[in-house]
Order: sequence, then structure tokens, then C-alpha cells
Amino acid sequence: MARVLRKVAWLAAVAVLVLGGTAFGLLHLGGGHGPQAKASVRVPVRTTTKTVNVNGVERGYEVFAPARALPASAPVIVMLSGYGATVDEEVTRDQLVPYVSADEAELVYPVAVDQSWNAIGCCGYASGMNVDDLAFLKSLATAVDPGKQRPLYLVGFSNGARLAYRVACTDPDEFDAYAMVKGLPMTGCVVRKPVTLIQLASVDDPEIPYKPGDKGLEPLPVTTEMAALRGSDDCRWTTDVTHAKDVTLTTWSGCTGEARLASAVWQAGAHVFPRPPDNKQGAAAVIWSFLTNTALAPLP
Repeated sequence: MARVLRKVAWLAAVAVLVLGGTAFGLLHLGGGHGPQAKASVRVPVRTTTKTVNVNGVERGYEVFAPARALPASAPVIVMLSGYGATVDEEVTRDQLVPYVSADEAELVYPVAVDQSWNAIGCCGYASGMNVDDLAFLKSLATAVDPGKQRPLYLVGFSNGARLAYRVACTDPDEFDAYAMVKGLPMTGCVVRKPVTLIQLASVDDPEIPYKPGDKGLEPLPVTTEMAALRGSDDCRWTTDVTHAKDVTLTTWSGCTGEARLASAVWQAGAHVFPRPPDNKQGAAAVIWSFLTNTALAPLP
């Protein structure tokens, strides 16, 4: 009975996310040359549990998709949960499901081993047991987007961001763009090829140092990593800085090929996934705006 009540509570929380949203002025993040957001619609969301075989081991993932088929231009977003979080908890926290119910995207949640990801040097059981999460994500990418027909994006929070960086360091072309929320690359992980990426951070994060001299658990501060990414992307044009409520959005232009680079920095927020109230800017809308190269707008 307790398990049923927890499931009902989770579904109610998802319903609130689907129906809710925060209003703020339209801004552009990363150039804003993509398609503008369409009027919001509401469609049923279908949840499916699937598996892929990784070196003889069945690994699971949850797919959130509109009940009707999406067009080929609609993106698939793979979301890597934070350390210690179940898929249900991550769904409630990151607020990305509204883009599915708005008939705009498919959302995929890989299931972590013991709620941890092996980012090589971090974290928990997956790291200690050397779980091959890179192979898992490679197989997953093929399963959810066979033939690379659709835009495929990778988002990670904390431990999930560290693993997302590991993908960007080893095989950046596996995904079309990346969003790293309060997580940085581990030692030995260096992004050497141009990559489209946004880094989300808080100045007061006790785990992720923002600038040199700040205390934290990561080997690099955010500003140092962003400088390195500007170098690997060879971003030559001027920096554009805008503000949305309590977040500062910085984009760098003229990067190699069609690569785009940005950061979103909150002055306060510690090591928590940024979410509204009304006077705060949530991370979900910032991530969507960057990945789809569209105007920053309220949750649908």
C-alpha cells in the first residue's frame, strides 16, 4: 500500500509539472536563430520501460513520449539523474516532462546502477565496480535514435553531468548537444573536439568550485573549464551576456563549424537543480532554449 501511495504521489507531482509553468520575458540563448516556440498543446504522455544488452548485461531505461508520433525534427533528450536519485525522483526534480506533454520532445531516463554513474573516479557503486556506463549510453543512443535520424541531446545533473562530460571527452559526436548541470569533468577527461554545450552552475555551490580559489570537490573550477571549452570550440567572436531573473546567461559565438557554447550561472542555489518559484529562473527552460536554439520562454 505504501508503494502504491508513493507512486500516486509521484504521478500527481508530474501532473503539476505538466500543467504548471513560470512566466518571464523572452530572451535568446545561443543566438536564437532556431524555430520559435509553438503554442502549447496538451497530449497524453506514454511511459515505457525498455532494455538494451550491454556486454551481456540487460540495462534498463524509461521513455516518456507523446501518445501520438512525433515528427522527425522533434528531439530525443537523454537525462542522466543525479547521484542517489531514482528515475521517479529525477523526473519530478528536473521538470522536463512538460516538453513531452506539449508534443515537442521524447524524454529518456537511463536507469543507473545502484543510483550511481561511473564517470571514472566518481561515483559510488558504479565507479567502484567499474560499470561500463559509456557502453550503456552508446547502445542506448543507437536504440532510441537508430540511424541518427533525430536531434539527440544528453543532459546530466551532478554525477550525471560528470558522466555526460565523459561522453563529450571520449565520443562527442554520439550526441548533438550537451547540458551539464552542476557537474564538471573528472581528472583525465578533456574535451578536445568542438562540441555544442551549456554549463549550468551556482557561484555558491559547495561541491563545484566556480572560480580558481573556491573550495569544492571537483578538480577544476567552472571558469577554467569554460575557458578550455572556448579553446576546443575555437570560439572567436564576442561574448553575449544577458540576464533572466536570477541567472546570468553567457554565450560565445564564431565557434568551429556549427558548435555553440554557453553558460548559465546562478549567484545562489548551492548544489541543487535550479527550479522556480516565480521570481527564480528554472534550469529546464534554460536547457530547452539552448538545446533547441530557441528563445528562452516559460515551461509549456
